[in-house]
Amino acid sequence: MNVFGVIKEISIVGYIIRTFIVGIIVFATGRFIPKRALNQLTLYDFLLVWILGALTVAPLLDGKISFTYILVPLLTLFFWHFIFNFLSIKNRNFSFFFHGKPSILIDNGKIIRKNLKKHFISIDLLLAELRLKNIFDISQVKYTILEPNGHLSIIKKEPYRFVTPIDMKQIANPLDLPIILINDGKLIVENVVKAKIDNKWLMNNLAMYNIDHISNVYLATIDSSKRLYISKKESVN
Repeated sequence: MNVFGVIKEISIVGYIIRTFIVGIIVFATGRFIPKRALNQLTLYDFLLVWILGALTVAPLLDGKISFTYILVPLLTLFFWHFIFNFLSIKNRNFSFFFHGKPSILIDNGKIIRKNLKKHFISIDLLLAELRLKNIFDISQVKYTILEPNGHLSIIKKEPYRFVTPIDMKQIANPLDLPIILINDGKLIVENVVKAKIDNKWLMNNLAMYNIDHISNVYLATIDSSKRLYISKKESVN
């Protein structure tokens, strides 16, 4: 069955196969695109993702479009995306041109109206974004900056900031990521070794939660203080 080349009429099976192939292409494309392009879209990244989506889905919409036809534009896009990112790293002005500049919306509690109008941001939208940051009074804000990716960075005035250990001249306890010991009833042996515990210690602690077998645990993690978090599997009636 011809699914890669030009097809005048696509059968149901052909659609299924082509959809599977498109899924592989989209996954492979997303796998090698820089993470920034997926999580923090600038205008240039948005255009890249939009064009890639249109290219990869084209063989599904028109059987006369061969998969080989989309390889050249895909590779071309990858090439230019790499070149533009490389130049953006090397040249600050080039980066500003393609990704945009940060824009100050609030300066020391004062709203910069011309920047709001420039980016088509209404007062209601600005206030809504501030509320999402638990800020209900603009007078508490020292700076609000619209970043090139569309996110708002907000800095409160000094009296309204949270007190940190540095402010109190104290040393904060180190914070480490918890280690996963059991995932969906399966013991992760290398993490048990990493946590510097043994199976006997683990089973003794599981017994405190009335758990007699690892398969009954959905998730178990341990922190640097040897404290366990246990989530049991729910019984299915």
